[in-house]
Amino acid sequence: MRRRNILAGAAAVAIASVIALGGCSKDEQAGPQNQNTAAEQAGAPHPPGNTMLIADLESRLKETPGSPDIMWRLADAYFEARQFEQAASYYKKVVDTGSGETDVYNGLGISLHYMGKSAEGLTFIEEGIKKNPYHQRIWLTKGFILAYGLGDMEGAKAAWEKATVLNPESQVGKAASEYLSALTNK
Repeated sequence: MRRRNILAGAAAVAIASVIALGGCSKDEQAGPQNQNTAAEQAGAPHPPGNTMLIADLESRLKETPGSPDIMWRLADAYFEARQFEQAASYYKKVVDTGSGETDVYNGLGISLHYMGKSAEGLTFIEEGIKKNPYHQRIWLTKGFILAYGLGDMEGAKAAWEKATVLNPESQVGKAASEYLSALTNK
């Protein structure tokens, strides 16, 4: 295993949730975001409401085909349901509409990583960074993919340092600091 166990247990799951969808300030939210509950972060089954949300969004998308907002919300809902292939498909569709939102690239990159396509996911993370190099969460995600998907601990360290420097007091900055601390205390 490529050093996949830097952090163990619920702490790693909670920090991973910060990477994907939650844990950013209102100022950082450029699109639809959903916060995970503590039970969801700990790996508990998702409530039936998520299935209903997906069905509702699929129906709304049929009424308004090609709506980037609905596709983005649908991608987030699939991501939360851990249906990464569907999430990635919808994130790609949003990117294809010309959306330059960094959060879309972040969602797509981490979805691909969870599908076992870390190198491909990293290419979308890099595109997102080009669009907004000051987006803290995408740097956290880059470090996560480099460490857990590609085994590049030096690259991960540099990405997490960048995420920390951008705002060390935010939830994302604190998560990056925890990753760095775990890396140096191995």
